[in-house]
Amino acid sequence: MSYRICITLALAALVTSACQKNKTDDQVVSQTYIHKYGYAVSQEEWEEKNYPGQIISTLRNGSIITATYENGELNGPCTYTYPHSQTVEKYILYNHNIPVKETFYDIKGMPVQETVQLAPNRSSLTMWYADGVPRSVEEYAKEELVDGQYFTPANELESRVEKGTGVRIIRDMAGNLVCKDIIEMGFLAKRESFYPNGSPECIATYDRGQLNGERKTFTSEGEPLALEEWVKGHLHGISTYYKNGAKELEVSYLYGKKNGWENHFIDGKTLSRQVAWDQDVKHGPEIFFVPNGKKIIWHYNGKEVSQNRYEEMTHLDEMITQALD
Repeated sequence: MSYRICITLALAALVTSACQKNKTDDQVVSQTYIHKYGYAVSQEEWEEKNYPGQIISTLRNGSIITATYENGELNGPCTYTYPHSQTVEKYILYNHNIPVKETFYDIKGMPVQETVQLAPNRSSLTMWYADGVPRSVEEYAKEELVDGQYFTPANELESRVEKGTGVRIIRDMAGNLVCKDIIEMGFLAKRESFYPNGSPECIATYDRGQLNGERKTFTSEGEPLALEEWVKGHLHGISTYYKNGAKELEVSYLYGKKNGWENHFIDGKTLSRQVAWDQDVKHGPEIFFVPNGKKIIWHYNGKEVSQNRYEEMTHLDEMITQALD
């Protein structure tokens, strides 16, 4: 998933709930209808005359939404305050129900992020540090990153993307390094993320923003946590997971579903359990390695059965398959 998509998804619910004309009754405590000339009108008169002006809504959580309407459409500024505060959390500028500018602020009123719709398929995204220094300025063509500039807390240019190619440095609002991205043809190709102490947290490769290839994760002390194989956003192949630096679990995936053997280990070497999977369903033997031998539980299509029943059903499946070929 791309950096911009992550941000958009995280904020989409807030934006959607911020400036809807029709709120659910359990959210809204009160509403005031103000004609654009500044005098209050009743809800009935507002709806009957379709006045231009603002609807001011107070929510149960203490937030206040001020939305501007014209001819029944959101048209103009819409603000959403922090709960029990006059500080604006979100500012959205609408043009006939279409948001053309969205700005988010922190509790101190400093801007955090701003999106501007430059054209139907063109937008810019600006982000700031806590003290108001810009973190990044990006331009997108739909979801494709076209240009980007990334700054240090001292307002020095740290990296850039030009014509869809380059390096993107992502820092949090305090200036700590979060990610280093390789951008190719407008999309994320490789990401290295970091712990607050600067040690690597994850290294992953991507294809047009989707996980594709190896994904390695580590503890903050540098020990391995996982080594996964991905294809077009799905786990595919053998994924290995570690505990205290030793292999603990090994799972075979087929396009996002467990398929094949799931192996559990003691101290990274000795098998303690094996489970057979088929398309995310237990199917076949589940083997427990105990001190005096093995204990096997059989599954057919996710249900526990006897070994004889499993063999009968498997044989029947083979006969049906042969008959259909």
